[in-house]
Amino acid sequence: MTNQKDYSTNILVRATAEQAFEALSIGIKSWWGSTEPPAVHQGTVFTVSWGEPWYRFKITAFEEPQRISWTCTDANQIIAGLEGVQKEWVGTQLHWTIEEMPAGMIKVSLLHQGLVPEFICFDFCSTTWDSFVQDRLKAYLQELSE
Repeated sequence: MTNQKDYSTNILVRATAEQAFEALSIGIKSWWGSTEPPAVHQGTVFTVSWGEPWYRFKITAFEEPQRISWTCTDANQIIAGLEGVQKEWVGTQLHWTIEEMPAGMIKVSLLHQGLVPEFICFDFCSTTWDSFVQDRLKAYLQELSE
């Protein structure tokens, strides 16, 4: 069940739904973090890392090119100055949806179900998600479509 407090964001970008879906599966390393193994189908368990901090996800929905969902199954979240955040993401779900819009645009939406203001990491994580999705993912998709 979705909570109004869950983190969400979206972008509008000139790209194809297929390009966006690829960015959210095998292309994660190009805009977010090092990914092993590639996220290629439902049931895949993959890890996104930046050295010592990492998150492990299981793909729970893989509906190309409209939707992909990941559940965080383990984490080693490290945020300078914040204690007690290491496992906060465990059990949260990331739901990505891709909608075709007029004029060759697509809308990519992220609902991070379970990432709520009560989390110690919420302010840091929501600001960081804003940067990764609205800046890096959008730039990556724009680059692909050129």
